[in-house]
Amino acid sequence: MLARKILLARPTDGAARFAQLPPEPAVIPSLWRANKIFAILRVAVLCGLALPVLAQDEELQLAVRRNFGYGGGSQIQGNFRMEILDPPPLASVTFKIDDMVVATVTEPPFRIDFETDDYPLGWHELTAIGQTPDGQALNSNVRRFEFVSAEAGWAAARAIMIPLFSVVGVAILFGVGIQLWTSLSGGKSSLPLGAPRKYGLLGGTICPKCSRPFSIHWWGFNAVGGKFDRCDHCGKWSFVRWASREKLAEAEAAELAMAQPETPVAEMSAEEKLRRQLDESRFDNP
Repeated sequence: MLARKILLARPTDGAARFAQLPPEPAVIPSLWRANKIFAILRVAVLCGLALPVLAQDEELQLAVRRNFGYGGGSQIQGNFRMEILDPPPLASVTFKIDDMVVATVTEPPFRIDFETDDYPLGWHELTAIGQTPDGQALNSNVRRFEFVSAEAGWAAARAIMIPLFSVVGVAILFGVGIQLWTSLSGGKSSLPLGAPRKYGLLGGTICPKCSRPFSIHWWGFNAVGGKFDRCDHCGKWSFVRWASREKLAEAEAAELAMAQPETPVAEMSAEEKLRRQLDESRFDNP
């Protein structure tokens, strides 16, 4: 720091002389830094003491789930459930809709069911307050929903489901139409005789025209005591009945016999033909 200078005159010598007073004491920089560090440490200690208090003000996780009814985003209607997920040790939980207490649960699971029709239509806040065994109160998150009427819920559901079902129905009809057209167009199965096969959920039957077993089709025409169905092998329509597994196995074995070539009959020689003629002539009348 700059030293302060003061002019002093000596009366003895008559000459103006200057004398310099000693400098002011300087502020030590290290002491200033120490004060600053002490202030920071004091704030840190105060914050550290406050951390446990803040940690105790934790929130309970409140979930709202549908049991039955309509739920479209923030709009709900019907029977719903309020539930505390993964709760800490609690002595009780009080569930509230707005400022109205719905119920107080004193043992886990901490949940209650409610009907939206029991409350006025419009926006509502759903909350819960938990009490720990040592008397501390824990607040839950706030869930906001709009309670709508049953008519509004059904109208919203129809607005969603009708277009969805229409698209799905068209896709199903298109697939069924292609399969039915392929089956009814007269195409025949290329399954070899006696080959193993599966008959599906409806079982199998035996074609009265070609005697080969085939699977009963769901698109066949139902009739009293049977079904009017088309054979996969010969392509002909017939009235058929469900056949047991034993009958189907017999028909498959018969197919194997049909697949085997017949043994050719050897042609008789001239000598054998002559001997046969002589034998047959014995029985002729003279």
